[in-house]
Amino acid sequence: MNTDKFMLYETRKAKPTTIWLLFLLLGWSYGSLDKIGLQILYYVTLAGCGFWLLVRLFTLNGAIKEYNRKIAAQVGLDNQEMSSLGLF
Repeated sequence: MNTDKFMLYETRKAKPTTIWLLFLLLGWSYGSLDKIGLQILYYVTLAGCGFWLLVRLFTLNGAIKEYNRKIAAQVGLDNQEMSSLGLF
Protein backbone atom coordinates (compact mmCIF):
# COMPACT_ATOMS: atom_id res chain seq x y z
CA MET A 1 0.00 0.00 0.00
CA ASN A 2 1.31 3.42 -0.91
CA THR A 3 2.00 5.29 2.33
CA ASP A 4 1.24 8.71 0.85
CA LYS A 5 -2.19 7.57 -0.34
CA PHE A 6 -2.93 5.96 3.00
CA MET A 7 -1.92 9.08 4.95
CA LEU A 8 -4.03 11.28 2.68
CA TYR A 9 -6.98 8.93 3.18
CA GLU A 10 -6.50 8.96 6.97
CA THR A 11 -6.57 12.76 7.10
CA ARG A 12 -9.69 13.08 4.92
CA LYS A 13 -11.83 10.17 6.10
CA ALA A 14 -14.83 10.64 8.39
CA LYS A 15 -14.17 9.42 11.92
CA PRO A 16 -17.25 7.50 13.15
CA THR A 17 -16.87 8.61 16.77
CA THR A 18 -16.74 12.27 15.78
CA ILE A 19 -19.73 11.97 13.45
CA TRP A 20 -21.80 10.15 16.10
CA LEU A 21 -20.97 12.75 18.77
CA LEU A 22 -21.90 15.60 16.41
CA PHE A 23 -25.14 13.82 15.54
CA LEU A 24 -26.16 13.03 19.11
CA LEU A 25 -25.25 16.44 20.53
CA LEU A 26 -26.11 18.80 17.66
CA GLY A 27 -28.07 16.78 15.11
CA TRP A 28 -25.21 17.32 12.66
CA SER A 29 -24.41 14.36 10.41
CA TYR A 30 -25.17 15.19 6.79
CA GLY A 31 -22.98 18.31 6.82
CA SER A 32 -19.98 16.29 7.97
CA LEU A 33 -20.48 13.96 5.02
CA ASP A 34 -20.56 16.77 2.41
CA LYS A 35 -24.38 16.91 2.15
CA ILE A 36 -25.08 20.46 3.34
CA GLY A 37 -28.41 20.69 1.50
CA LEU A 38 -29.76 17.65 3.31
CA GLN A 39 -28.45 19.02 6.62
CA ILE A 40 -30.37 22.28 6.12
CA LEU A 41 -33.51 20.34 5.17
CA TYR A 42 -33.03 18.14 8.24
CA TYR A 43 -32.99 21.22 10.49
CA VAL A 44 -35.85 23.02 8.69
CA THR A 45 -38.16 20.01 9.05
CA LEU A 46 -37.13 19.63 12.71
CA ALA A 47 -35.60 16.24 11.88
CA GLY A 48 -38.80 15.20 10.12
CA CYS A 49 -40.67 15.60 13.40
CA GLY A 50 -38.66 12.74 14.86
CA PHE A 51 -39.15 10.19 12.09
CA TRP A 52 -36.07 11.29 10.13
CA LEU A 53 -34.09 11.18 13.37
CA LEU A 54 -35.04 7.54 13.98
CA VAL A 55 -34.15 6.55 10.42
CA ARG A 56 -30.81 8.34 10.68
CA LEU A 57 -29.92 6.41 13.83
CA PHE A 58 -29.97 3.21 11.78
CA THR A 59 -28.42 4.54 8.55
CA LEU A 60 -25.56 6.66 9.89
CA ASN A 61 -22.93 3.89 10.04
CA GLY A 62 -23.61 2.94 6.42
CA ALA A 63 -23.41 6.58 5.33
CA ILE A 64 -20.04 6.98 7.07
CA LYS A 65 -18.68 3.85 5.37
CA GLU A 66 -19.98 5.01 1.96
CA TYR A 67 -18.38 8.44 2.44
CA ASN A 68 -15.07 6.83 3.38
CA ARG A 69 -15.23 4.59 0.28
CA LYS A 70 -15.68 7.72 -1.85
CA ILE A 71 -12.68 9.38 -0.19
CA ALA A 72 -10.56 6.24 -0.67
CA ALA A 73 -11.43 6.18 -4.39
CA GLN A 74 -10.58 9.89 -4.71
CA VAL A 75 -7.10 9.39 -3.25
CA GLY A 76 -6.51 6.43 -5.57
CA LEU A 77 -6.81 3.36 -3.35
CA ASP A 78 -7.77 0.20 -5.25
CA ASN A 79 -10.37 -2.36 -4.17
CA GLN A 80 -7.83 -4.60 -2.43
CA GLU A 81 -6.51 -1.69 -0.37
CA MET A 82 -10.06 -0.59 0.45
CA SER A 83 -10.99 -4.08 1.64
CA SER A 84 -7.89 -4.16 3.87
CA LEU A 85 -9.22 -0.96 5.48
CA GLY A 86 -12.62 -2.60 6.03
CA LEU A 87 -14.48 -0.52 3.45
CA PHE A 88 -16.03 -3.51 1.66
